[in-house]
Amino acid sequence: MTGTVVKGIGGFYFVHDGNETVMGKARGNLKRNKELIYVGDIVDFDIDENDKDGECVINRVIERRNFLTRPPVSNLDMLAVVFSLKQPEVNYPVIDKLIAGCEFSGIEPVICISKTDLASEEEVSTALDLYREIYPAVCINGISGEGCDKLSDIIRGKRVALAGPSGVGKSTITNLLHHADEVYEVRAETGNISEKTGRGRHTTRHVEIFPLNDGTMLYDTPGFTSLDMPQLDVKQVRDLFPEFRKYQAECRYADCMHLNEPDCAVKDALASGLISRSRYGSYIIMTEEVKKWQR
Repeated sequence: MTGTVVKGIGGFYFVHDGNETVMGKARGNLKRNKELIYVGDIVDFDIDENDKDGECVINRVIERRNFLTRPPVSNLDMLAVVFSLKQPEVNYPVIDKLIAGCEFSGIEPVICISKTDLASEEEVSTALDLYREIYPAVCINGISGEGCDKLSDIIRGKRVALAGPSGVGKSTITNLLHHADEVYEVRAETGNISEKTGRGRHTTRHVEIFPLNDGTMLYDTPGFTSLDMPQLDVKQVRDLFPEFRKYQAECRYADCMHLNEPDCAVKDALASGLISRSRYGSYIIMTEEVKKWQR
């Protein structure tokens, strides 16, 4: 049988086969080879007929499509990148680096602007304009739940996690998605913003997947603000910004980095307002970071 590992605690793994979840352990050969089992892994398993509680034995891990080491999850289709405009205020370079990590890992990003009740309509619209021509984007009011249905539609049937700075409402959104599914009780703990630091407190303590009725596999993870990317070169950074691609062919130089080169179509698009200055600023920051790594 095959199933998805939805939780792992203390050497025990919980495997969901599409109908029910069973607890079990890894077969000895996996332990001897020190093979890691991630939440999100699709595994081959058998029910242990000698176990009165019907526990399972995991035989092997089926090849992963992708995986992250922090937090340790695998086989993600989408990552909802969550940020608020206030409490805490948005740091766009951090958000754009997280989005770039999705591009690098082959995971589709979904932009989710939270706590819209704390910002004006103009502020929310301005933030949305930075992304909605590039990625699926949605705004969510955590108090009223407005926008949750749209997010549910975007992620339906996908394996999806929420990521972003602590305190932006990821656990609240997780609970809203549970409520919309009308199956799960409220599960994710929510926390408040620290008055001293102005930053959120992490409230999720371990990784767990909640299979929803519509086929969505919702990963609930400890908060994370970046994805691991091995040392890149600057050309790889350029390719992580999809809005540059349609202009790149018009640059004078085929390998144009859109920095100081003459006749750069990307910089022309920037000057014309076709590429956002915020996103381009994040690109500059990332390229400077990569140059420092290479020294």
